[in-house]
Amino acid sequence: MRAAARSLVFIILLPLLTAAPRSARAGGAADLAAVLPVEAAGCKAAGADRVFTRETAAGYLGRTADLYLAYGLRRLLVRDYKSAAGAAVVAEAYDMTTPADAFGVFADDPKGDEAAVGNEARCGGGRLRFWKGACFVALRAAREAAGTKELLAGLGRAIAAAIPEAGARPAIVGGLTPEGLEPRSVRYFHKQTSLDSQYYLADEHALSLDEGTEAALGRYREARGESLLLLCRYGSAADARRACLAFSRIFFRGRIDEQVNGVTERLENGQFAAARSVGSCLVVVLESPDRPGCEALVKAAGARLREIFPEKISGRK
Repeated sequence: MRAAARSLVFIILLPLLTAAPRSARAGGAADLAAVLPVEAAGCKAAGADRVFTRETAAGYLGRTADLYLAYGLRRLLVRDYKSAAGAAVVAEAYDMTTPADAFGVFADDPKGDEAAVGNEARCGGGRLRFWKGACFVALRAAREAAGTKELLAGLGRAIAAAIPEAGARPAIVGGLTPEGLEPRSVRYFHKQTSLDSQYYLADEHALSLDEGTEAALGRYREARGESLLLLCRYGSAADARRACLAFSRIFFRGRIDEQVNGVTERLENGQFAAARSVGSCLVVVLESPDRPGCEALVKAAGARLREIFPEKISGRK
């Protein structure tokens, strides 16, 4: 009797248990088919949807697959549309798991004019790209003509409206001080391979970056010259300190004093660089035209990180 009762309870609970993953994704990109409307902005779906998983996406994405996989791609749905005038549009909806990663994919390509779609959008060359919640969406017109931008923007707004979760930029991106920052230079990523496409470091383990870390990169332009600021966030202050020491030993030529937190040094090319751990974060200036500017950038970024991650910085639990 007791065994039968346990079986009955299990049968009752089974639908709830199997639904749990979907509930956990509620408000995100749980149902990509629902995100892409059947009809909107004068466009109608045409043909069968194409659905790809993380394992099969490379067959569709080709050489660009590594970019999406590095940002935690879960699924991709591709839907073809035809407008009333016969224009063909391909819509790609990517479930990137988290809003931070959706932003990371979006920020990787800075081309195009800003558009009022989703959280941030860029449009140009017959393409519109935007992110909202954990979704990254790309729309591509088969042929650019008069009214293409308006067509893509209208369809994009309809798709964005179907994504209930807004999401926000990754917190660590806020550590990039705004004074002199080029907005379109901002990048967010996890692995050093993503950094290498922007600034190459010969040693692939120099920063100990992996899937569990996050980083932000930004370029600064001022009258005195250009600077490149990198912020990395680790699991603990001890991890950040170890990463700072490891990076300093590889990147700088001088002797590293392990009792001193931070290094500022002039490089062979005349530029200045610096590294300093700030709680669970690492602040690195990869290049700067002079020492005062280099150290000022480190100090300002450290102050912002203390505001953004107060518990991590102070060590409180």
